This record gives sequence, structure tokens and C-alpha cells, in this order.
Amino acid sequence: MVGIKKNKRKLPAPKIKQKKALNKWKEEKSGVVGGRKKPAAKASDGTADKKSDRNKPIVFVTPDTTNDSAEDDSDEMEIIPPKQPVLEPVPTDVPDPKLEKYKIKQLEPLIGYIYNGDQMSLKQSFEQAGLLLKPDYDERKRVFRFLVNTKEICRAEGEKNEAHSKAREKLVQIVRYYCYTVKRVKEFHTRRKIFYTRPPKATPQVPLDQQKISEENVGFQMLQKQGWNPGTALGVSTEGILEPIAVKKRKGKRGLGTEDAVNADTTMTEEKVKIPLEAFYLMLKQYAGVNALYDIVFSTQFSKHQMTKLKNFASSLKLLPQMIGSNKKKLVVSRPLTIKEIKEGVMKGHSDLCAKYVVIPPAAGIPEKDRVL
Repeated sequence: MVGIKKNKRKLPAPKIKQKKALNKWKEEKSGVVGGRKKPAAKASDGTADKKSDRNKPIVFVTPDTTNDSAEDDSDEMEIIPPKQPVLEPVPTDVPDPKLEKYKIKQLEPLIGYIYNGDQMSLKQSFEQAGLLLKPDYDERKRVFRFLVNTKEICRAEGEKNEAHSKAREKLVQIVRYYCYTVKRVKEFHTRRKIFYTRPPKATPQVPLDQQKISEENVGFQMLQKQGWNPGTALGVSTEGILEPIAVKKRKGKRGLGTEDAVNADTTMTEEKVKIPLEAFYLMLKQYAGVNALYDIVFSTQFSKHQMTKLKNFASSLKLLPQMIGSNKKKLVVSRPLTIKEIKEGVMKGHSDLCAKYVVIPPAAGIPEKDRVL
């Protein structure tokens, strides 16, 4: 059989040992050893006794901040105040819907999206929050309900269209009271407006002294052999022209000397140079490869066929092309951002997003976690 293990109990030290240890501690504390005073260490001795160092009590000294030197002040870190989020004032015109706590918690990830004034896109807001919004109308009871994840969030009574409008107003009120709202204040914000044509580059005018024929020119040497001196007029009696004939480019098929012949110099400045479409493909590729949050706006100079090609190419790069304006003739290409990304960018003060969107806090008040970033 295996013997049973017993936990051995450690006995306390005998009273004689305890008394000796107590006397020894008292002698070391008073500086008297065996009835004699312990000799003090010499000042010239730089090494202290290790045993006496161990017995020295540890003293904590608080630093004196009243007499700090100027050098210490220069090394101190600058205290930066916490950055406040960029938010609109808390709305006061939204009444309290008085929802149950579990419904309020269910709506925490939701961010409302308002466009074109005060129109809220409920479908886009709930989809991006990962919540299932389902309308339901009971014709027998004449009750229209909005269900969020199969749970009723609000209801209204009446005919289908009338009850739908009332229930929608209640749902918008719930979103504005308990959730953040992103509002688009501008259709687009751009730093680059793209044009299909551009004015031609202005050719610098060459001074007259630089227009003169050099001495190495064959014609210059032939005139010198015939008796012409540089700087003098042509002819035997020097009655000819002094400056060479200026060549002017003419537009049209009419010959020299006709009265209605038009110089090409006056019309060439008005004509614009067309840019090949491949250059815009390259520009969109560069835009998709950088973290730019502004929009690219194409002018109405592009034809419908060209607009369609640009839209398809932008979609292939996972960009968001849209036709805006009263006649839907202006193409705007932007980066597809979620409502959450827009809200976070505006709250951090991104200039491109702040120029296009504003963030409205919940009417119930700004949450504690978002009061200081």
C-alpha cells in the first residue's frame, strides 16, 4: 500500500531565537552592538557597507515644482486640448418617440442619410446598417407597420397610402431622435473640372533681331557676292526693301491679293484642340489609385457616346459615375463611400467631405463616446 501523504506543518521558531532576533534588530537600529557603539564610517571611504544599505529605510521624495529651471520648462510637452468632432447643433424640433430600450439598442448601428433637401433614404440607411426593414399592411385592420428584423418599430392606421405616409414620418422621427444623420448639402464638390477641348498653346513671338538671317545662310552669302552689304536695302541704288517679306498663313482657297482673304492667325486662336478619349481613361485610372475624396466633373462638351464610354470605364474601376443637372448632361465620378465612412470623415474634419456633407447628432443627445475624439 502506498502511504498517505501528510502535509507537514512548519513549526514556529523557538522563543529563544525570536528573542535573539529582536535584540539584534534593536541593536542595529540604535547603533549599539554588544553594548558598544558601532563606529561611524569614514568620509573618505567611498564604498558603503552593503549590509547597512539593505537595512536603510526607503524614503520617497516628492519633486519640488516651485523652483523649476528654465531648461526644464523647455523640455515639457505642450498640452494639446482634445479635438471636438465637427457636428451640427443638436436638433430640438424632434419629439421623443419613447421607444422601448431593446428597440433603441437595436438601432445603434443605424445612420440616416438625407439627400435633396429633407428626403431621407430609409432603404439605403437600413441596408448599410445591416438591418432588415420590411413594410407590412393589414387590409382587414387597416394598419400599416414597419418591421425591423421582424419586430415592429412603428405603426399607423388608415388607408394604405395615408397610413404609409404617417408610418414613414414616425420612422424618420425615430431615426432622427436616436441616430446620427448624414445630410448632403451639395450635389458634388470638385477640385478638377474636365473639358473635352482646350485652347491652343500661345506661341511666343520672336524678337526682330532674332528673326534676321544668319551669315551662315546660303542666301545671305549669295547676296553678299552680288554686292549687298548687311543692314542696307536691296538693289543697285539701295532703293529696295530693307526687311524680308513676312509670310502669313491664310485660310481658304482664295489667292493672294483678294480682298476677302482671311489670315489664319485670327481664327486659329479661337479654335480649340480636342483631347483624345484615352487621356481621360488614364486620368480616371489615376483617380481610382489615390485616396481622393473629391468628385471629378466632366463638362457638357462630351457627346452621349463619349459619356457612355466614360461611365462604363469608371464603373469597371469600381468608381461611382452619376449624371446630374437639370437635363442630366453633366457626368460626375466619385469614390463610393458608405454612410459610416462619410460620417467618420466629416467628424474628423476632412475638408472635401465637410464641403459636401454635414453630420447631425441625435436629438436625444450626443453619445458619451463621441463627445471627445
